[in-house]
Amino acid sequence: MAKKTIIGAVADSVSGAVASAIDAIAHPVTTANQAEAAAAEVVASARRAAKRATTKSKRRLSKGKKAVRRVTTKAKRVVRKAAKKAASRRKHR
Repeated sequence: MAKKTIIGAVADSVSGAVASAIDAIAHPVTTANQAEAAAAEVVASARRAAKRATTKSKRRLSKGKKAVRRVTTKAKRVVRKAAKKAASRRKHR
């Protein structure tokens, strides 16, 4: 019921902060482990984000490479067809 008033909410917040501080003083190893785990999570998150960005850019590049390969293959096919047609016309003359 104390949270319904502003004073009650502030008192609850202060008592929570004091309890957290006392807990941190009483259990320094646990606090250090929690801080280390939080830092490791931040690093892992950044690593995942970097990997995701790298993968996206690689995919984008490979799409471009595939498109170029496709165009050159089609161009080669057209040239071969034209050469074959020209050769067959020379034979029939």
